[in-house]
Amino acid sequence: MAGIAGIQGGKADLEGMLQRLRHRGSHEAWLSPEHYVRLGCCSLPSEMMPKPRVYACQGSRVAVLDGHVYDREGRGFADSELALSLYERHGPQFVEALDGDFACAIADGEELFLARDAVGLKPLYYGQRDGEFYFASEAKALCPVVDDIQEFPPQHIYTSTMGLKRYTPEVRETPDFDTPEEAARILAELLERAVEKRMADGVPEGVLLSGGLDSSIIACLAKEYRHDLKTFTVGLGEGEDRERAREVAHYLGTEHHEYTYTEREIIEALPQVIYYLESFEEDCVKGAIANYFAARLATGHTGCVLTGEGSDEFLGGYHEVKVARDEEELQRIMDHLIAVAYNTGLQRLDRMMATHSLEFRTPFLDRAVTDFCLKIPARWKVYGQEQVEKWILRKAFSGRLPENIVWRTKIPFGSGAGSSAIMGTLTEKQVSGSDFMAHQQTEEGLMLNSAEELYYYRIFKDCFPKPAIARLVARWDPMKEGLRS
Repeated sequence: MAGIAGIQGGKADLEGMLQRLRHRGSHEAWLSPEHYVRLGCCSLPSEMMPKPRVYACQGSRVAVLDGHVYDREGRGFADSELALSLYERHGPQFVEALDGDFACAIADGEELFLARDAVGLKPLYYGQRDGEFYFASEAKALCPVVDDIQEFPPQHIYTSTMGLKRYTPEVRETPDFDTPEEAARILAELLERAVEKRMADGVPEGVLLSGGLDSSIIACLAKEYRHDLKTFTVGLGEGEDRERAREVAHYLGTEHHEYTYTEREIIEALPQVIYYLESFEEDCVKGAIANYFAARLATGHTGCVLTGEGSDEFLGGYHEVKVARDEEELQRIMDHLIAVAYNTGLQRLDRMMATHSLEFRTPFLDRAVTDFCLKIPARWKVYGQEQVEKWILRKAFSGRLPENIVWRTKIPFGSGAGSSAIMGTLTEKQVSGSDFMAHQQTEEGLMLNSAEELYYYRIFKDCFPKPAIARLVARWDPMKEGLRS
């Protein structure tokens, strides 16, 4: 993880922009030499070993990169060096073949090149003023220099000559299959490789373990490559998540750590959660609270963790998909969930890990894994009369984890950790029904969904008074967009 920022043709305070991103990289800040295009980044200690992964210079060209790049040509290259080398050989289209999660910037003379990965795991924002172009990992870094801030969309590149342009990632070749059994076996093998790939440098030491299916699978696979694996679980008191996480940790023999947060701690942390999250969308905030405390717990023991994010979107893990009337509609809903993940679960994950300067890696979002998941029929993801979610994934790991974990019904992270339940009670103390009705529409013209969202919105506006930031907050319902009219 890193914070990246840059300026094309302007004289704004790049160092000041990076200062607002130092939570993303508390170890070191780096600035490129003074040129028409200036780049900068801040990095974590894990990004500096054995040499810097987040910035590189080759002649007059400079690159900064937030994220991870895994490539067959990458031996001996740090991630940013590899991106720069591929850019020199193939031009802007090099990202089509790139395997990884990244937001990348390259300065090539007076030309600026930007790219964001197809899923959008790593954030990126931009804005313009008087012919000057600015970008940064988070919108808060742009607030002092531009009024109109835009989110850089996933699966896009930008150059000052071409403008913003969508690219098409190369599809990774994965085995074909005829039966669910074959698909389950291949899925397990691809996930094993994805975990091995992310642990090859020895940096990840732990897993955020909720006790649900996804994080339990990642912990199971990671334990094969690290015998002293650590696992981290948080919650508001005792609950099923805590119980199941302990069971998995005991089964795998991990060094297990737990933390119980309190209602008072939630109240105290909420302004920080919303500031770093850059959102007031109620589901996003509730889930972010649990992520916040999980990251805080983990950062006391390690600098890098693996997580189970990405499985729900690509393998049919959300209960809401069960409203689909046929397989075609089911697939359409899942496609929408994938398309908006960068503004929901992935934004929540990235920002809360960044809050505590914790690097994270997501095996379920490996290019080969996601490309293979897109080949699996939707009816094998949400299966049978009972509509078992993630059925093919459960089948893939049946026998490798306790069966009550493999076949456990999905519980949203915020609900399992207890933060969702308490937020309604806290909201009642802050916002009355009449108060909500009188202020349901914001000054930006947005319609708030609940009193709880109004509570979060008011904290958000204390952090970000500019209307441009509020307009960036994604608040649509992917279920409605995915359903037939």
